Amino acid sequence: MIYGLLFLLSAGLNILLGLHQWPSVLAGSLQDPDSYMRLLRIEQGVHLGHLVTTVARDDSGAGVMVEWSRLLDIILWLMAAPLSLVIGWHKALFAAGVALGPLGVGALGAACAWAVEPLALRRHLWAAAAAAAILPALAAIALPGVVHYHIALLVFIALTVGFVLRALRGDVGLGFMAGLAGGFGIWMTPETMPFVLMAYAGLALRWLYARNATTILATAAGCFDVIGIAFFIDPPAGGYGDPEIDRLSIVYFSMALVLLVSAAVLTRVQARAPARLRGPLGLAVLGVPLAAWIATYPGVIEGPSGLLPPDQLKAMFGVITEQLPPRGRELIVFLLPGLWALLYAAQRAWAERRPGLADLAAPELLGAPRRAPLGWAYVALCALVALGLGYFYLLFTCFSALFAACLLPVALSGMEGALAGVKRIGLLALILLVPFLAARAGAAPKPVPGGRSYPSCSLRHIAPLLAPAAGQVVLARAEDTPELLYRSQIETVGSLYEHGVPAFMKDRAAWRAVPGTSEPQAVVDTGAKYVLFCPMQGRYLLVADLPPDTLWDALNKGAVPPWLRAVGSDAAGWTLYKIVP
Repeated sequence: MIYGLLFLLSAGLNILLGLHQWPSVLAGSLQDPDSYMRLLRIEQGVHLGHLVTTVARDDSGAGVMVEWSRLLDIILWLMAAPLSLVIGWHKALFAAGVALGPLGVGALGAACAWAVEPLALRRHLWAAAAAAAILPALAAIALPGVVHYHIALLVFIALTVGFVLRALRGDVGLGFMAGLAGGFGIWMTPETMPFVLMAYAGLALRWLYARNATTILATAAGCFDVIGIAFFIDPPAGGYGDPEIDRLSIVYFSMALVLLVSAAVLTRVQARAPARLRGPLGLAVLGVPLAAWIATYPGVIEGPSGLLPPDQLKAMFGVITEQLPPRGRELIVFLLPGLWALLYAAQRAWAERRPGLADLAAPELLGAPRRAPLGWAYVALCALVALGLGYFYLLFTCFSALFAACLLPVALSGMEGALAGVKRIGLLALILLVPFLAARAGAAPKPVPGGRSYPSCSLRHIAPLLAPAAGQVVLARAEDTPELLYRSQIETVGSLYEHGVPAFMKDRAAWRAVPGTSEPQAVVDTGAKYVLFCPMQGRYLLVADLPPDTLWDALNKGAVPPWLRAVGSDAAGWTLYKIVP
């Protein structure tokens, strides 16, 4: 009952915080390019009779492989299937995608509260549910109309941690459930992998003080079962042997196999190794094969920087906001809660150090006669990793915010005695209110230099303008490609997906070309027959490092080169140009 109420609290807060955005979403607009690409990919799969990984009509008509695993596609397909009988697949998938945000945040709030319930008083669990909806680093990836896996992956991480925490007592069944949750998280996206392994490592540390090899084996078996089945039904586009690091592939199947074999060997160590060697030998059995796996696939620890050559990485990720580091006010908005979580865990480790490291044998950290300084030190280490990821990539600030959401009710539960109420109010203000107000302060619109007005550049009603270009390649901004493909029948030059880097580089080179009196070679190379443009404030990031004489600058100033002829325009500010000899 309580978790149902917490689900409603988180989902309700998500809806309320997005009130000003819901009219646009309900009118047919989503929040980010990936949302359009996700729905487009599923819809194309529906028409083909099976879920796909390659989205047609991008890359000058060749199509682009979008690297996501298909677990979320399956969930959205199941949500949309009943509605499709009434309103058709296109509208049904849109409705399912829009519902995903509140449902996901509701699940996250309930999962965070459930994960730390053994450590907190039940009357304070509401704080985790509220934080899951309010913290800007989490709310930013759960805006109305965001159809992506970012909230779902946090749900699986929270569930994995919750099962591990309960499995510390040696419960084999809960260990198996931790394996299932972690396996589903990695299937959803390998972005969960570091935190799933961190949770599993908690069971390995427990091995030092309690012989829990069977629990570890059950966890590894659960993880292997999910990843093994998922790998069989959802392999990469390149086949079972393709070592993709950014989706489910042989890389993560081999990781699950390494965990399973290592855990099986650990049971033999527990039964036969001398008592004085059991602890370090067990850690070696678990750690050395995993280190060998990382050495075999070093890209798994490099993150986004391991996907592309440095020059292409800078060119592509430099125009993707979520891949940039937070700076200035954003550090308060997105990282302050995670910094508090790190300091809180470190303070608990320091305060509880006196009873001794052996007290990790007690899983109950609140109200228990024994304490766990090593356990809290390990939590602090994990929180530090999460904070570091968020410092370098805006997208990953959600991980440190997850620590804050989970630890908030634990901290509130530990505040007893004089002025406890004042302390709780101060903590809630620091974690929930300060980042929220800082985000609102940074959202104020900036004045346009020179007083020039710019159009909305909305793509919601772009289809009629693009009708003459149906089936033809249109040069447009790479970040607009998913919505253009979703709303029209044109082909595009490139988009911002790692497996479409050559196409993106062609798109980039075309916009950076000096227009001249004849069509530049960079534009010819795209195969484009049309150019779609809308003037905007400031300079486009793709050309910001060049003198203002690029094709983009010329069109933004209204200086249309002679090899372009306007075909039409719309009220949102878009103009379609046809390339002429």
